[in-house]
Amino acid sequence: MSNSAEEHFLPKGLLREIRSRFAFVESDPQSGKRIFLDSASGSLRLKSMVQARMDQSQYPDQLGRLSLASRHADEVMAKGFQDVRVFLGTASGVIMPGMSSTHVVYRVVNAILASAPGTNVVTTDLDHPSVYDSTAYFAKKYGKEWRVAHLDPETGFVNPEAILEKVDEQTTLVALIHGSNTTGTVLDIKYVAAACRDKNPDVFVLADGVQFAPHAAIDVQDLGVDAYVFGPYKTFCVKGIGFAFLSDRLARLPHWSLAGKVEDDWILGSPDDSLYAAWSAVVDYLVWLGTAFTDSDDKRTIIVAAMDACEKHGRSLLKRCLHGAGSLPGLLAMDHVRVHGMTEELSHRFCLMLLSFPKLDAKKAARIYNKAGIHVHYRVPDAYSAHTLSALGIEGAVRPSTCHYNTPEEIDAFLETTLKFAELSDAEIANIEEESGYRSFGEG
Repeated sequence: MSNSAEEHFLPKGLLREIRSRFAFVESDPQSGKRIFLDSASGSLRLKSMVQARMDQSQYPDQLGRLSLASRHADEVMAKGFQDVRVFLGTASGVIMPGMSSTHVVYRVVNAILASAPGTNVVTTDLDHPSVYDSTAYFAKKYGKEWRVAHLDPETGFVNPEAILEKVDEQTTLVALIHGSNTTGTVLDIKYVAAACRDKNPDVFVLADGVQFAPHAAIDVQDLGVDAYVFGPYKTFCVKGIGFAFLSDRLARLPHWSLAGKVEDDWILGSPDDSLYAAWSAVVDYLVWLGTAFTDSDDKRTIIVAAMDACEKHGRSLLKRCLHGAGSLPGLLAMDHVRVHGMTEELSHRFCLMLLSFPKLDAKKAARIYNKAGIHVHYRVPDAYSAHTLSALGIEGAVRPSTCHYNTPEEIDAFLETTLKFAELSDAEIANIEEESGYRSFGEG
């Protein structure tokens, strides 16, 4: 997609209907009216998804029992698994659930490095700690070399060639983030996976799609990966479950499992069928949305049409953030703002930015936004961001992020608030209250 992205906003009437289907889209009980620009931490929730989970949660019947309600629960789970497949674009392989995307990644990385041949594992310092830390931990545990390809702080990307330089015929696993939760950049996973296999046909490739999944269509067969992980709570659903596609050869590796189960069963414990009902409600929503863009009656085709429209809208929002509209300047024209890891080329990005201000630290800047009714998050050197911020050469930054339910008018309000940062006096900055007694449990 070219930089003429502003031509591809969702139609206003459709966007109003989209927003009506989400909870707390313009306000919440704690904050009142506000603009939600923190979707990278977890998306807005679909009302239909919440209802579906509540309805299914009322049943006491365990899976695999003789009651009709138990049979219904089995059917709900089967549909949920099938809806993961259609969302990811695969009829083959195994769908693995876990308590979170991080939990799923740790299990997969452990299984590969424990059993597959090779002497090294490759990742990048742009990767989420679920990948970055798990590969480091299990590489040490199983006596493999841990290799890290470095991001370019000027562009926010990891050059594919920097990754491939680390790969050789002894590489066991290459684990990479598809879309960055820090810079909003998108890696060409298909190219990298194929090039890695040119060097080593037996290498395993894992893609972390948690941040990518809400923004664009995924086709795991086309990508050519052995594992693709996503977290439904960032794709209009709830926390409590993560999913991964596993290739057949990966699924057959030894892994944590009950002894009596078949070789490629990766389910541990008794699943919560209401979470599968919730995910199916998300897929039903995408089918509804996609019918505005295609006349096809094929479910996968409809979902791809929906996600393509979401991708174009999101990139249009990004262009408006960076370049403004009319007389309203964008971030790149504001001298008191620095947008980290950003270039003029937007074709491999979604609307997530990393901003810093010369006179403000990240926490204070985020607090000003939130006081103004614009909910954003900040990144500081903690368990989730330290390695990537260090690679970018910064101590902290504000991270606004959007999704397809955000409007151009919300972006304008964000830019107008950002403009006012230039007017803050030293005294006003000194008087900004610091949060106290708060502990963050979030990963996004």
